[in-house]
Amino acid sequence: MKNQIIIHASGKQTRIALLENGELAQLFIESDENQRTVGNIYLAKVHKVMSGIRAAFIDMGTPKDAFLHFSDAGDHLKEYVQMLNGRDAIHKNVRDQLKKTNFDKISNYEKQNWAGKILNPGQKLLVQIVKEPIGSKGPRVSTDITVAGRFLVLIPMGEYIAVSRKINNYKERRRLKSVVGSMVPEGFGVIIRTVAEGKDEKAIEDDMRDILKKWERILERLETAKPPALLYNDLDMTESLVRDLFAKQYDRVLVDDPKMHKKIKSYVSQVAPQMIPNVELYKGREHIFDFMKIAKDVDSIFSPRVRMPSGGYLIFEQTEAMYVVDVNSGPYAAKEKQEDNSLKTNLEAAREVAKQLRLRDIGGIIVVDFIDLRIDKNRKKIYDELKKEFKKDPAKTNVIGMSDFGLVQITRQRIRPSVVNSVSKVCPTCGGSGSVVTQNTIIADLDAWLSKFRTTTDYRAVDIYINPYLKSYLEKGLISIRRKWMWRYWLKITFVADESISLNEYKATIAGSDIDITDVVMQEKNIDELIKSEEEGLQALDSDRDSDNLDYYKKGSRSKSGGRKKRDNRQPRPTSSGSGSKSKYYKQSDS
Repeated sequence: MKNQIIIHASGKQTRIALLENGELAQLFIESDENQRTVGNIYLAKVHKVMSGIRAAFIDMGTPKDAFLHFSDAGDHLKEYVQMLNGRDAIHKNVRDQLKKTNFDKISNYEKQNWAGKILNPGQKLLVQIVKEPIGSKGPRVSTDITVAGRFLVLIPMGEYIAVSRKINNYKERRRLKSVVGSMVPEGFGVIIRTVAEGKDEKAIEDDMRDILKKWERILERLETAKPPALLYNDLDMTESLVRDLFAKQYDRVLVDDPKMHKKIKSYVSQVAPQMIPNVELYKGREHIFDFMKIAKDVDSIFSPRVRMPSGGYLIFEQTEAMYVVDVNSGPYAAKEKQEDNSLKTNLEAAREVAKQLRLRDIGGIIVVDFIDLRIDKNRKKIYDELKKEFKKDPAKTNVIGMSDFGLVQITRQRIRPSVVNSVSKVCPTCGGSGSVVTQNTIIADLDAWLSKFRTTTDYRAVDIYINPYLKSYLEKGLISIRRKWMWRYWLKITFVADESISLNEYKATIAGSDIDITDVVMQEKNIDELIKSEEEGLQALDSDRDSDNLDYYKKGSRSKSGGRKKRDNRQPRPTSSGSGSKSKYYKQSDS
């Protein structure tokens, strides 16, 4: 079999390997601390609107506020805001201007400007995660809500049918558009996925019914939910890969865990019953990755050094701004015909770099330092080889030709954290730098900080957070370094052990406070002003979260005073579903 999905489930971690033409093409790792969140839908609150960067920060209850760029605000932002917050949530002058604006005739830039005017802090908002949180950044979200099925993607409030461009056959495109058009309800749009090609009407009809039921359940939860709240949890990583890849691109799923095998088989029975025999349970004693001959490739992902068949090797290094890949020739360096040997090594390296970037899921800017080539024709060969290999990669990539210094610049779409970063933590000893300063250096830095703290402030008690190893050293003995500092500076010094702080750094706070004053003291700024501004910020945040004076805007309802209210013809609100199996939005057939 050419293409397979191999799943190793061990304890609390699941590893999913995608094999293409018998070779490892991609690896996904899912665990409790590395859950897939793309596709999840939340009822959230607008925290900040920053028109200067054309974005808003959204409180979803996650550790970091989500990032909503105005380009992701969607064409139905106004409808969603008014549905959740009431008509008056948008300022009257903005509403009046919106009535005069034809959104079909304005540019995307102008649409983004409108998003900044419609959004206000405190508004409830329906958002969907489109990009996983990476590093210190929160998740990226969109208000263009979609609900994905096996063959179709539902777009609430959409009014169009789109067909995947990967379906090349004109007759098939027309057939699918006709089939879907006859069953999609009013007020919804639909995207027809590539895997729908060749599927009969019944399979597509079942998928339509399924995604409409999902949308009903989201609306039912929305009625009673208070922000921030998770309304819809998309499939986990394993099920989403089976949904998106199985049956169309991959021939078999091989899994080594009976529970996981049963779970996948149950899911496949619902979405693609004909593929149930292709979901197999591996019962061998050998590790499933060893059995499939991919264990070495999996191990190479977690090593900074990758060896190539010719004897050369690659070194992968991550910096703050980019990834750097160094190509080394190995035994070829001492041979004759240097240009030919360098070309051979570089071509092999180009193939391996493209493979490793996909395996490791590295995104952003990547700079590859190839072995120097003198002939322009040979440099062009390296560029062409990279372009050819990147065609296999579903992520968007851009390659700039080799410079005179042998450097090739690559950008690759960053969809999620790299495989290595998703399963690793920053080293608590060096803080990720790879080296630590000497003990005498960090002690001298602390001594200088305490001296400045004593002479520039009136506070006489300080808590200093440091690495546990350093704390043990500073408090060692009856007359410890800590006691000497306390006597010298006449301060009450409390060291707090913190494993997240490396041996290269420290953090100081006023005793009993959580406000970091480390840099403020070194810059000789006023600590009292910092504390005051922090407290005011917390009070404003608390009052913003506590205030909930906005009501839902129910469509077609009348005011209690008996006054008439214009009927709202947008997306219907949920009611209790009937006992029938069909969605209440689904068109009943005439028969």
